[in-house]
Amino acid sequence: MTGGSAASEFLCGARKSLPVITGMIPSAAAFGILAETAGFSVWESLLMSMTVFAGASQFAALNLLAAGAPAADIVLATALLNARHIMMGPSLSRRIEGGGRPLFRAALFFFLTDESFSVASLQGVGPVSVPFLWGLQTPIYFTWNALTVFGWLGTSALPPALRSSMGIAIYALFIALIIPSARKSRAALAVTLAAMALSSLFKFAPVLSELNKGVAIMISAGGAALFGALLFPPRGEEAA
Repeated sequence: MTGGSAASEFLCGARKSLPVITGMIPSAAAFGILAETAGFSVWESLLMSMTVFAGASQFAALNLLAAGAPAADIVLATALLNARHIMMGPSLSRRIEGGGRPLFRAALFFFLTDESFSVASLQGVGPVSVPFLWGLQTPIYFTWNALTVFGWLGTSALPPALRSSMGIAIYALFIALIIPSARKSRAALAVTLAAMALSSLFKFAPVLSELNKGVAIMISAGGAALFGALLFPPRGEEAA
């Protein structure tokens, strides 16, 4: 998505972020709630959201910290869960129009999330502008951090049953992102089903279930993407 002024591209990206922000409200608040419940201060909770900025990794790290896991295990688990960015970053980087210096590009990709990657990837097959990505990603970042604080501060006002149920919010967010694309695109549906099948295999197969969850996510995502690429190869510039 390119062609307009930098301001118009930024605003376009910001508009595209609104559905993501709406969907992430429960999960971001849930992280703040769970962090407070686990005994972390509001500043510790906010610092994690500001520096990690990855929902699944934050929930995993929070559980490990609360369980008293060694620091090395927490760092390794978080790194493996975030390793999918090794694939997401280069995939999106090829479509960025310009991009500036390497450090500027690295700063841009710090704000990349699964949700913003999905939105950016669905903007046709043409190049994606840098202002569009800034407009898409920065509102998500600041909202995530604000809602972390809001969730932490509002914990005392929630009944215990509701607090414990907020842990599923991150999964609801991903479902909300997947279903519209899967309904419109056979390729998206096929990749989604392949990822579900591989994830189930790593969850329930006797030997594979012992594999590190981060590694399992990487293999499932990579395998599903390869399956989709082989089953639905691009057909020139008109491919959606």
